[in-house]
Amino acid sequence: MSTYALKPWTDVVRLHPDVENDALSEAMFAIDLGAIATNDPGTPAFYRDAKIFFQATHITSDLGRLLEEVLGALAGGPESAHYNRVLKLRTHFGGGKSHTMAALLHAARDRASLTGIPEAAKLASPKGVKVAVFDGEKVGALEPNPTPDGLSIRTMWGWIAWQLDQYSLMEQNDREQTAPGGMLIARMLEAAGTPKLILMDEVLKYMERAAAVRLEDSTLQRQSMEFLQSLTTEVAKSQNSAMVYSLQWSAREAFGNVALLEQIDKLTSRVDQLREPVTGDEVLAVLKKRLLASKPPEQAAEEVSRAFAEEFKKMRIAVADTPLGQAAAEEQAAEYQDRLKQAYPFHPALIDVMKDRWASVEQYQRTRGALRFLATCLHQIKKNGGARSVLGPGDVPMADPEVRRAMLKDLAPQQEYEPAIAADIVGPNAKAKKIDDRYAKEDPKYASVRPATRVATAILTCSFGGLRRDASDGSADTLPPGVTENDLLTMVVSPDLDRVTATSVLAELKTSCLYLHFDGVRYCFKKDANVVKMIEDAEQEVARDQDAVTQRIREMLEARTAGRNSAIVWPEESGRLDDKEPVFLIGYMPLEFAALTKTNQEARAKEYLFKCGTTKRVFRNGVAIAVPEKKQIEPLRRAVRYIMAVERVELRKGPLKLQKEQLDQLRERKKTEEGAAESAMRSLYTQVWLGKMANGAETIEAVEKGNRPLQATAVHEQMMELLTAMGKKWLHASVTPQKLIERVRLGDATTGEPVRAGIKASEIVEAFFSFLDPPRIESDAVVRKAIVRGVSESAFGFYSGAAPTLGADGRWQVVASKVSFARTMMDDEVDLETGWVFAANSLPVEAPVPAGVAPGTAPTQPGQSSTPTPGTSGAPVTTPPRPTAQTAVSIRFSATRDQVFKTFNAIANLAEKADGGKVSIQVEATKADGFEPAWLRNAVDEPLDEANLGDLRRQ
Repeated sequence: MSTYALKPWTDVVRLHPDVENDALSEAMFAIDLGAIATNDPGTPAFYRDAKIFFQATHITSDLGRLLEEVLGALAGGPESAHYNRVLKLRTHFGGGKSHTMAALLHAARDRASLTGIPEAAKLASPKGVKVAVFDGEKVGALEPNPTPDGLSIRTMWGWIAWQLDQYSLMEQNDREQTAPGGMLIARMLEAAGTPKLILMDEVLKYMERAAAVRLEDSTLQRQSMEFLQSLTTEVAKSQNSAMVYSLQWSAREAFGNVALLEQIDKLTSRVDQLREPVTGDEVLAVLKKRLLASKPPEQAAEEVSRAFAEEFKKMRIAVADTPLGQAAAEEQAAEYQDRLKQAYPFHPALIDVMKDRWASVEQYQRTRGALRFLATCLHQIKKNGGARSVLGPGDVPMADPEVRRAMLKDLAPQQEYEPAIAADIVGPNAKAKKIDDRYAKEDPKYASVRPATRVATAILTCSFGGLRRDASDGSADTLPPGVTENDLLTMVVSPDLDRVTATSVLAELKTSCLYLHFDGVRYCFKKDANVVKMIEDAEQEVARDQDAVTQRIREMLEARTAGRNSAIVWPEESGRLDDKEPVFLIGYMPLEFAALTKTNQEARAKEYLFKCGTTKRVFRNGVAIAVPEKKQIEPLRRAVRYIMAVERVELRKGPLKLQKEQLDQLRERKKTEEGAAESAMRSLYTQVWLGKMANGAETIEAVEKGNRPLQATAVHEQMMELLTAMGKKWLHASVTPQKLIERVRLGDATTGEPVRAGIKASEIVEAFFSFLDPPRIESDAVVRKAIVRGVSESAFGFYSGAAPTLGADGRWQVVASKVSFARTMMDDEVDLETGWVFAANSLPVEAPVPAGVAPGTAPTQPGQSSTPTPGTSGAPVTTPPRPTAQTAVSIRFSATRDQVFKTFNAIANLAEKADGGKVSIQVEATKADGFEPAWLRNAVDEPLDEANLGDLRRQ
């Protein structure tokens, strides 16, 4: 965004006194041709005084031509034969017809009022012109029309004749309401030899009313049509008369009376010539002449247009992907600069909106409406401040009620759009305002720019009427209201608002505004709520049922932990955490747990960790609770509310008559909210609380996620990874045979207690799950695997069967062949219910066979049978020595990236025990096409250097 500051237009532009005055009124922009003709004191002097009128009137090319033709025709003489005497004004509704006729009226009556105007220097100067004005909106058809001198005029021809001081010629025809013939009309035009100008406005409206007046076998409308045809014929043949009349542009503006409009048009088309008072960019000069006190300074217009054109060029070049496209961008920027210079202090896009879009609205007054609206904008900005370098579509002060009233007066019922304007653009909680406030908080320079409000306001101005589209076959139609992103950016991008920022806020407005609609091509504000508003309304319904939201969150959490027997979602009481199964359980505490005080949280946690219902928990080392993070609860609730709201709208898609684009928006919004819910769900549980003993008392140990980079994304998997894979291990998926021996003090004679020669396998499981000492294990499968490994490593033996007896020699009195020792076992061979683990030095030894005892029989103990045991050889079983301690460990393996991470703990454990607290690590990696040097330096060498390894050697 450019830091170059342009002056506000209010610092360099002087407004017309009528515009700057607080008494700005509707009458200033409504021309009453009849009142001007009679010099009605109720009409503003601006319109009644010819000199003042022309000082504020820009003589457009067509108006200049009209003045030339009319004044030349009225002047008579040989030159007048070249001029058209019957002229038809046919413009769009409010296109300047009345203003043009007022100009002709003043010029005919007071030619001197044009003195000093360069465009009028060569115009003819007819003398003593009589002017007749017929205002079809004012003259009655059914009732007589009184005159100041006491007459009661009943017809079009009577009214014109009276103003030309020739009523006596038409009096009988007027009273009988019978159209005069051509000869009588010619006498009226030739009377007194004076030039005569007939101005007829709103003819169609009068003809509509005249159709209701029955005249025996005719109507007043039919008689008026005959008069109009005869009048145009006679004026065209006259020596010093002229006639100018107006017709609506289209059937729509003719109130649907297509036949009558076409009839009048054809009735006079033999002799008339069509004129359009204002064309193209001439409207720019018209507006400035009427609204400004003087021409804006050339230097200011040049400076502003150059700065805007530069930003426009940057925007166009940024999206041009070919040299030809870049060259076109240069040309477009030059044209843009020229138009903005002509339009200053207005942005030409604002004028185009009114001229090309609003003009397609049936009731919109193209000239009067534009003047009224722009005057109100200029007045309020000058009065209240906040002006920028130009007044463009995004700079309309929509917060001002007078501006809204002036804009919507002819475009749409104001009350229908007030909710949209308040909710999305300028209300205290408007979506655009919230976006602007956030931008300003992040960067103060946006406080005055207000990008979102500018973009939203520009869209609003384009939400009435549509652009005209010309087809290849010569036909034309009107596009729907709204503006494309490309056209919108052209309207709002400026030296203080770049394309990237404008595009960014547009994307936010699209997803947050309640009345902004997007059909895939155009953005448009409508009086009806969009999908966002439907969702917002549905969300309000959902919000009133918080229990349903909570239940939905529970269901989502249960779905994410389905199939994980070790995950218990929202246990209502401690008994829900089982105390029988040898599986490490994590109880995910409900959301309300986060709202408790720290003291209450700990008290409740101890109930779950150390009790199971009303009894003391046995498997205290096999349970934990996951604590919800308070700051994640509301984002999660919000996302879930909107998911449920979208689903409610989808269920009502039939009655709501949702279109494909709206259904697509619903799906996209649901996808967005599901993503937000998933993100909040992942961060909902960040702590696991475990039980532990401290100073002989049961207490709590909290394991927090903190900044640890967990690999898992699912809720339960994250908690398990937190306990098993990060730094210190709180939970183990395996234990060594030595850990098992230490846990149950198998064969240990150092404690002063009797040596434990063996132990039931089930008691080993209970020892791991009951004693609040490390290591904690995931399940009894860990014990089973440790037994298998211990047997294969000759750390102990395993026996499964009836309860064994320990002999006086400290060895178990079981058949030696039933004891697994120093062999490879399968996990499923270990029965934890019937199995025993024997210390290696207490394994059974078969004694020599006594005399008289057959080989293969077991020695007899007191009270025992001497029956031989099948399958025994009678040979003695020797107990191998326990493995000696290794003085060196050498490990070599190949690993993937993920496997490397999983080996960190093992290597770290080895380093902890090794001499000097260090291990030697050798890493070899190969790549057929070679490692890229820059990558190797950044990704490998620099991180190794930062580790300060000391003896680092590279090859």
